[in-house]
Amino acid sequence: MRPLSLWGLEQVRLILRGGSVVDWYRLRFESPDEVRAFLALQGGDVDDPVDLARLDRLRAAAACYLGDEHGYRIPAELLTCGAVDLLLYASEKRGRRRDRFFACLLLKVMHIVHHIEARELRYRLPLSQAGIFDLLVDKVDRFADDLRGEGFPLVRYTGGQKSTTSLLTKLLVKKEHHAAAIHDRVRFRFVVGAPIDLVDLLGRMTEHLFPFNYVAPAQTVNQLINFTAFVESHAAYRACAPELQLELGQEEQSLRPLNEFSGPSYAVINFVVDMPLRVPEEVLLKVPHDDEDLGRVVFALAEFQLVDELADVQNEQGENRHERYRARQLSIVRERLERGKRSVKDDG
Repeated sequence: MRPLSLWGLEQVRLILRGGSVVDWYRLRFESPDEVRAFLALQGGDVDDPVDLARLDRLRAAAACYLGDEHGYRIPAELLTCGAVDLLLYASEKRGRRRDRFFACLLLKVMHIVHHIEARELRYRLPLSQAGIFDLLVDKVDRFADDLRGEGFPLVRYTGGQKSTTSLLTKLLVKKEHHAAAIHDRVRFRFVVGAPIDLVDLLGRMTEHLFPFNYVAPAQTVNQLINFTAFVESHAAYRACAPELQLELGQEEQSLRPLNEFSGPSYAVINFVVDMPLRVPEEVLLKVPHDDEDLGRVVFALAEFQLVDELADVQNEQGENRHERYRARQLSIVRERLERGKRSVKDDG
């Protein structure tokens, strides 16, 4: 396994505990190159004047909100510095602690404004849902191919859009029976050789597949990695533990409970990412001029399941088997369809 930096450890931890970057008080970038790589994961290009102008508009919108709604006075240098420098200020690699504080305020609001506007852009694009899913699947397929090419112990990889039948069952069994409640129309499943490879895979994902800040908060299920034990069992990680955003031992407080239909010993890492996807240039050319300020990035929700090979075998035994899972789901669906909230006593 490749060693993780403090920055990598923070990102892996955020995924495992289902946290939100909005609760962070600092970033951990060490160099401009790290920032550039991170912005590329967001779908941006810091050498592109159009993308830089987009970042400036986001920063202006964030500063306006912080000033008008909360009375913050943002230091002038943070409103005029380059995009890369702004993230270095948030990492305290530029300026002082006070500058880090205000840079983080700006970036948190920029993160949300960008997400809102990218959603709006998606509705206005001449690009179908299927077209967006194709972009998403192609991106993750290429990542899996790269893993194999590097010799990473990827035992199995599957991914794609769920069937209509599967979506129907999921909606009928959920209390919030609305399509907007589905976070996993597209699912990607990675099976690795050993439990330690799961941490390595998460680190690689945050480096090459998606930016950690768009992992959906409070949507993580993690029954395979005890983060506290992992850190305490490695001297280098144990030494930097005091610098983590939160103290160790708080990992379970925000985790989503296991799916009620899963077997009693079913174990997996499951999380949802709103994946940023750069819109193809040929599609952007068809966007009305008034919509150009909304940027070049849209988002698509995807569910990721990670498991090691031994746990994967155990997940297909006894009550954990998928057939049993489906049977439990379908039983509840039939009960809801036929009886609703009535109980046996209500029938008289």
